[in-house]
Amino acid sequence: MESINTFKGYDKVSDQENQIPSPLPKPPSRKTLIATVSIISLLSILAVVALTAGVFTHPSHNPPVSSNSLRAVCAVTRYPETCFDVLSSSLDRKLDPESILELSLHVAAKKVSSLSVSFRSINDMPEEAAVGDCVKLYADAESQLNESISEIEREKKKGGNWLTKNVVGDVKTWISAAMTDGETCSDGLEEMGTVVGNEIKKEMVTVNEMMSISLAIVTEMKKLLMFFH
Repeated sequence: MESINTFKGYDKVSDQENQIPSPLPKPPSRKTLIATVSIISLLSILAVVALTAGVFTHPSHNPPVSSNSLRAVCAVTRYPETCFDVLSSSLDRKLDPESILELSLHVAAKKVSSLSVSFRSINDMPEEAAVGDCVKLYADAESQLNESISEIEREKKKGGNWLTKNVVGDVKTWISAAMTDGETCSDGLEEMGTVVGNEIKKEMVTVNEMMSISLAIVTEMKKLLMFFH
């Protein structure tokens, strides 16, 4: 406040002050300089803390989604690249292993349903019995996967830890049964010498990999939960 009053008094100098020259201001002492620097440093630190607190107390409504969690889950499967490529396009902001498992089952069931439709579209030749078998087998596979999804949803509604030993065992059994349906279809086509288009072949590969991915995730769920928590 002294410096401010000094500047304000420059246009109002009294006669007495004109006659007696004002003494020159003394240079600030070393202690004063150190105190000033300390205060400035303290204010700077407080400003940084305030800004940091603001970031954490008012987070963005759309935080960036990290892919590390998904890659960590996919790493336990036999097809980590397929797992990441397929699931990353459908993944929401829930990146815990349970959510990724559910997503993998939904995606697998959807792709199985699509494959079953593809087989029905070429099931117009009575002599190609293997194609008709595949229609039934993949319909059954879809039912098995949907049963897994329904079991998880039922248990989640009860609250608490839904990943019990019994639920995990049931889900593994249903996924394994669905995978067996896919293998039976492939074996039947090969034995009968039935030729299907490249697109259907690609669908079959993706479906079989996705079912394998779901099975691997639920099998390693206990380890994944320990890793994430």
